[in-house]
Formats: sequence, C-alpha cells, structure tokens
Amino acid sequence: MKNEKESLVKRFFALNGSSVFIAMVVVAVVFEIVIQISRAGSGTGGLVFLTPSNFLAIFRQQVYVGIIAFGLTLVMITGNIDLSVGYQLTFLGCLCGLMMMNYDKAIIAVPVTLIAGILCGLFNGVLVGYVKLNSFITTLGSSSIFAALAIMVSSGTIIVLTENCDPAFKWFGKAQFGPVSILVVWFVVVAVILALLLSRTVFGQQLYMIGSNPTAARFSGIRSARNIMIAYAITGLLCGLAAVVTMSNVYSANPQSASGKEMEVILCVVLGGCAVNGGKGSVWATIIGVLFYGVLTSGFTMLGLNEQMRMIAMGLIMIIVLSMDVLRGKGVKLWKKK
Repeated sequence: MKNEKESLVKRFFALNGSSVFIAMVVVAVVFEIVIQISRAGSGTGGLVFLTPSNFLAIFRQQVYVGIIAFGLTLVMITGNIDLSVGYQLTFLGCLCGLMMMNYDKAIIAVPVTLIAGILCGLFNGVLVGYVKLNSFITTLGSSSIFAALAIMVSSGTIIVLTENCDPAFKWFGKAQFGPVSILVVWFVVVAVILALLLSRTVFGQQLYMIGSNPTAARFSGIRSARNIMIAYAITGLLCGLAAVVTMSNVYSANPQSASGKEMEVILCVVLGGCAVNGGKGSVWATIIGVLFYGVLTSGFTMLGLNEQMRMIAMGLIMIIVLSMDVLRGKGVKLWKKK
C-alpha cells in the first residue's frame, strides 16, 4: 500500500506542471491567511479567497488571456516569441467593433476579425520563419504597426456597442449552457484542440524538434519555416477569437488598452513551464500557468495593492521564473535530490 502511494506521488511529480500546481495551491493558501489576518478586527468570518465563487471569477477573467496563451505556447515551443499579441488583441477588438457598428451582423464581423487575426500572425510568421528575422525584434516592431492600426480603425476613440446589437454576436460572449458560461466552453475547446495538435500530430512533434534542435530538424527534412509561420498564424487566429469573445462580452474596445497584455500572456506561458529557448511546454501546463496568474492577480487586488505594486510584483516573478529556466537550461541544479 505504501509503495502504491509512493508510485502515485512520483507519477504526479513527473507530470508537466505539477510543481507549478503545488506552488499555486500554496500561494492561494498564503493569500487566504494574509487576508484573514488583515481582517482580524473587522468582525467578518469565513473564507474570502479560497471560495468557489472567487475561483470561478478568476477563471472567467483569464479566459481571453488563456486563449492567446495557448497559441503563444506553440510559438515559444519553437524557440521564438511574440511580443505583439497584446496589440493584435486591441487592433482586432477595434476592428470587430467597427464591423458591428457599420454592419451589425455577426456573420460579417466575426469572419473578418478572425481572417484579420490570421493575416497578423502570417505577417509575423513570414518575417520570422522565412526571412529569418529575430522574433523579439520583429514582433516588437509589429507591435507598433498593430497599435497604429488600432488607432486608425477606431479614430482614436473608444468603440462602444449598444445592447440592441445582433443577438448572434452576443452568443459568442454571453451565451449560457445551463450553469456553464460560453467563456468556459471557448477556453476548454481551444485547450483540447491545441493539446491534441501538439501531442497527437506530426506537426506538433515537429514544433518540439524545431525548438529543441533546429539543426537536427533542418537535416531531418522538417520544413521549419513553414511550421513556424503556421504557429504564428494560429496565434493570430486565437487573438482574433479572443477579440470577438471580449467584444461580445463587454461591448467596448479601447485602442489604448494594449499596454501590458503581452506580458500577462507571456507570464502565463512561462509560469506553465514553457522553456524560453524552446523545445519544452504543453497546453495543460499553460492552463496551470493561466490559473496561477489569475490567483496572483486576484490575491494582490484583495490585499489592496495598487497598480504600481502589482506591476513590480509581477515583474519580479517573471524575472525569477525566467532566471530559473535559464539556469536549468545551463545544467545548474537548483536543488539537490536525495
């Protein structure tokens, strides 16, 4: 019996993202303790942070970040990065809002937004995959392009839809399947599709090969440029989907709201254990990273930290996680095993 328990524990720790899951649970418990201590004299009792309603709220708030993070996981597995996802989301959200304002037809706005997202991804993918430009510099430059497009599309003003817009459009962000929100459905569907794509297809295995050993991938006949371009195109498509879902849910798009969103997405992927240098990562681990980021954000908010302090905390967390990843990549043992 004891050996069976030990084997189950070993299997759990062997799973990708298990350590991140444990860290998330520990952090959630710490937040609950600190919040309870801070409210000791208020006379209020009961759990505040560790409640189903709070975790449901965290999950709903992280849906659009998670959808984009799944796409970015594919890109980072190849050893590349996309710093433009936040500006893509803003531009595509403004484009979706403009289409709805002019035509008020979901059958027009949604396909146009998704196709525009694919084109945004292809723009980055061609430059990184075929032209062989550095992904960091390329996507940093394309961020400025997408930011300018967002301002041009929206004329620099916040786009607001009315409650009387096409009911079919409302379905993408407000539909309910019993107690389950459509937001949860989108999150789960995208996660399952990309998880199967990575684990059950030749394309997915080739992405890992490209990230772990680009030279071997090239001599094995893998079309690295094409696969990298497809990974960026999928990321662009998911930015379009996230834009549609967000616009359908909140009915507004702000052309100035892109700042910091790309860091949120990257932090979620990195927290999930995706290697910065490529060759490692999974959709399931990214889900844990998304939830972990949501727990951190919710905890900092409940503790009353202002925006500047939250940014400092998130920046420190990203530096620590990235440093640990780089050290592991260099063969440095962060702790000794007995």
